[in-house]
Amino acid sequence: MNRKRIFLIVLIAAIVGGTAVYATWFRRDDGLQGSGTVEARNIRVGSKVGGRIDQVLVREGDRVQPGQVLVTFDDQELKAAMEQSRANAEKSASGYRKEDIAEARAAAAQAKAEYEQRRNGYRQEDIAAAQADVDRAQAEEVRSHLDFQRYDALAQKDLVSKQQRDTAEMNWKVATAQQANAKHKLDELRRGYRAEEIAAAEARYHQTQATLEKFERGNRREDVEQAKAAYAYDEARFRERQVTAPSAAIVEVLDVRPGDLIPPNTPVATLLEADQIYVRIYIPETIIGRVRVGEKAEVRVDSFPKTVFEGVVEQINQQAEFLPRNVQTRDERVHQVIGVKIRISSGGRVLPGMAADVKLLETS
Repeated sequence: MNRKRIFLIVLIAAIVGGTAVYATWFRRDDGLQGSGTVEARNIRVGSKVGGRIDQVLVREGDRVQPGQVLVTFDDQELKAAMEQSRANAEKSASGYRKEDIAEARAAAAQAKAEYEQRRNGYRQEDIAAAQADVDRAQAEEVRSHLDFQRYDALAQKDLVSKQQRDTAEMNWKVATAQQANAKHKLDELRRGYRAEEIAAAEARYHQTQATLEKFERGNRREDVEQAKAAYAYDEARFRERQVTAPSAAIVEVLDVRPGDLIPPNTPVATLLEADQIYVRIYIPETIIGRVRVGEKAEVRVDSFPKTVFEGVVEQINQQAEFLPRNVQTRDERVHQVIGVKIRISSGGRVLPGMAADVKLLETS
């Protein structure tokens, strides 16, 4: 019986003590209180294009400002691509040079003349000249034929050598071939150009005319816009030659060196945002209704025991933690807690990892 009484007395004392601690911690000074560890939101920064690192301009632990360059990459290829696309965009917007238009006009005129020549056929002067060539070749054939007949007869009587007779025969055959060639050329001129030759000349004419019209009108709007878009794309890639800080922060991790080859979209540094310092405390579910987003708070850290930093409730978790899966009684719900995130304004004095005590300043 004595043991039972002692056990009951100890149990009652523990319950009373726990209740006192709970009441002191969460109801002291008529405000909810809690403790936690200071954290900071981190940013992982890198380059979308990557490449070989040229310079590393900061070290771990440095404070950096928005837009400050952290790391630079070798930019020769990116610069060349950007300058080329810029030249193309400027050329597309300004149109073609006068020299290009004049050259296209001359080519179109020449192609037109060739097409009309083939469509109209050969000139009468050309046909007449070819006829004259036929007449001359025919006369030469007749003369050389007579010479051959005479030398052939004399050779049969041994009045001339066989060599002289063969030379006369050869001259007659050459004249005969020249006559045939002249007739073939005359027939070709009289027939005119073939249909496929006329079609090819017409196609060349239309092609050069289209090129001339394109040069005279300048580039299409969509071509100009496409060239501008290509330049904007290369310009954006050129900006990726540098990794900059998006906001005021502290460099936490920077494990790269000049000469390192970094793939695209690979983080090269981790930054802790200087203005995103917060602490997370846990409030029992039974009294979480007293907490509101935007509610003011007082934050104290061991490093500055006499300083009270301003805080504000930025987030209340939507799900409870550290609780039984099935809570059946009201007394058990005291063990169900919900995380509350308080953002701290400290001017950079409160650092991640510090222990912090928080008191929520409830408003009626």
